[in-house]
Amino acid sequence: MSRKIMLNEDLKMEADTRKILVVDDDKNIQCVVTQMLSRLGYDVISTDSGENGLELFLKNQFDLVITDLEIDGIDLAGRIKEKSLFTLVILMTGQNKEVTLAKIKDSSVDQTLFNPFYLTEIQERIQSVLNL
Repeated sequence: MSRKIMLNEDLKMEADTRKILVVDDDKNIQCVVTQMLSRLGYDVISTDSGENGLELFLKNQFDLVITDLEIDGIDLAGRIKEKSLFTLVILMTGQNKEVTLAKIKDSSVDQTLFNPFYLTEIQERIQSVLNL
């Protein structure tokens, strides 16, 4: 499956001190999303697996977790909510929108971000869930 993330170079960056965990097994996606979020002023830590993500989550305090569906992001979201009900989770996926929405219907996922997406879209989604 091919996934693309498009970056809008004209977006004005705003600083924010929120801490975000990015979990994606695709190193390229992980790197691009981390760079996008850092550029927006967030404090970002990233990892390549749900297991590592949960370990980092348990050792640190995050305002938001952005995880890929392919690494069982739905399970990770549930495990995060068990430990911290108020930590928000955004699921990233390149899968079919209708199929994905059916999968996450009764899950702990707060928002879904469908690939490809622009920097403005990820910023809007984060602001929406964090009520900024």
